[in-house]
Amino acid sequence: MTDIAYWDQSYREAIEDVDRILAEMEGLDTEEASQKLKAAKTKMKVVKKKKTSFQMELRQLHDDTQRTTYGERKQDYEGRTENLEKTIKNLETNLENAELLGGASDGGQVRMDNDSYLAKTHQIQDQTEASLQNTIEMMENANEVADETISELDRQKQQINEITEQLLTMEDNIKYADQLIRDFSKRMMTDKCIQIFAMMNMLALVVVIVFAIMQKNGMFDKGDDEGVDDQLADGTESGGGFSGEQASEEDQEEGTSEVTGISPGHLPARIGVLRYAFN
Repeated sequence: MTDIAYWDQSYREAIEDVDRILAEMEGLDTEEASQKLKAAKTKMKVVKKKKTSFQMELRQLHDDTQRTTYGERKQDYEGRTENLEKTIKNLETNLENAELLGGASDGGQVRMDNDSYLAKTHQIQDQTEASLQNTIEMMENANEVADETISELDRQKQQINEITEQLLTMEDNIKYADQLIRDFSKRMMTDKCIQIFAMMNMLALVVVIVFAIMQKNGMFDKGDDEGVDDQLADGTESGGGFSGEQASEEDQEEGTSEVTGISPGHLPARIGVLRYAFN
């Protein structure tokens, strides 16, 4: 059996099943007829699925003869399916009317009187009121949930605002701390400069004190010059006098002494004192 033949048979059998269920509804009361009608509607869903598969296989056929044959069957099945849908719809409407009017007899004829009609009407009103009451309760529950949601959103919004304020405060504190660190660094640099100047002043004071002590001890008096002159004079006397060249040099020194105003004998002593001071 080919695929098209399989789906053709399945499609036809599903339609026949619906026909059989609808035929069994004759002579049933309202409750049993409603059950059969539900079964027929369920089977109609299967018919639609079979129809889709059958059409897909029909499109894939290449033989013209088969396409024509199964195309005619497709039209027949579609017509039967439409009739079944209309029949199901009409039966559903009749059953609703029968339930509203108080039921049906075994033969399908509607039996009603004023009492049953009023009772059914009151029953429908009660059901409607119950349904409305349920709807109202659902709306009230929805309102309560909405109120709780709004309250929760407000609380979360407040928390977000508090967190934002805390972050802004922390940012201000960080900026203030940074400014304090910079000021402290500047003060440290200033303190270092002050310390350097203080050390320089102390060194200068020490130098002045040392100089004053040396001067007080007579290290820079004229007596030292005279002592140096005596030492130089002793050295010349032990040398056995001056030669002619030394005499000429002495004359030259005497000539320069007239210009400088310093005696030739004191000049070496002055030079020695200067050397000692610089050393």
